[in-house]
Order: sequence, then C-alpha cells, then structure tokens
Amino acid sequence: MARPRASESSLDPHSVQNHAARFIARRNEPKVAGELRGPSRWLSKEQKAIWRKLVANSPAVLGESDRCLLEIAVCLKSKLENGTLENAMISQLISVLSKLGLIPKSREAVPDKKPTEPDEWEQL
Repeated sequence: MARPRASESSLDPHSVQNHAARFIARRNEPKVAGELRGPSRWLSKEQKAIWRKLVANSPAVLGESDRCLLEIAVCLKSKLENGTLENAMISQLISVLSKLGLIPKSREAVPDKKPTEPDEWEQL
C-alpha cells in the first residue's frame, strides 16, 4: 500500500519549483479553513476530554471547518462510552471518524490459518 501524500504546505519549496508538473493537481485539493481552537463551551467535561483526545490523535490537520463534524463525533463517542449508543448510530460514528481521517482506509488482511494437510508446493 502506498503511503499517503504529504500536504503541499509541508513540502520543500525547491522540490515544488523543480517538479512543478507533478504538483499541479495538488492545487485543487481542499484546504483547511481556519485553525481549530478548543472544544465548544456547551460540551460536558467528559466530552471535552474526548475532544482533546481525538484532536491529539488525529493524523489529519483539523481546522475550524471540521468543528461541526468533530462535535458530532464527540457526542456519538460519549454515547458509546456511556453504553447508550444505539446500533444505527455506530455506522454514523464510523462514517464521521473516517471523514475526519481518524480511521485508516484499509487494514492488512488477517492471515489465514495454515491448512492441516501439507502443501505439495512447499516441498519443492
């Protein structure tokens, strides 16, 4: 699996100038709007702790434009921790977390158990 591309702001300016054709498509990528500040005032203490934990563990750069999605994720995650989350809300939580970049796109497949009978190709 290929590693994720680095954002244009984190690249060396000289490499962008020297290889301009490679970076043309990145100009149309969405930008993060504003800087994400602290949690909203209306959140409870537990929800604010969840907010800080999600922001600290986020591999993506979160901005003020992500505030609404992050608030939804915090509310759903607090319901999950309290045991009041309904089954239908679990898929919503997974969807919101993946949109925020908190869930990897794919994981390595779990290896199969070895067959009980020997494989004839292993002897060769």
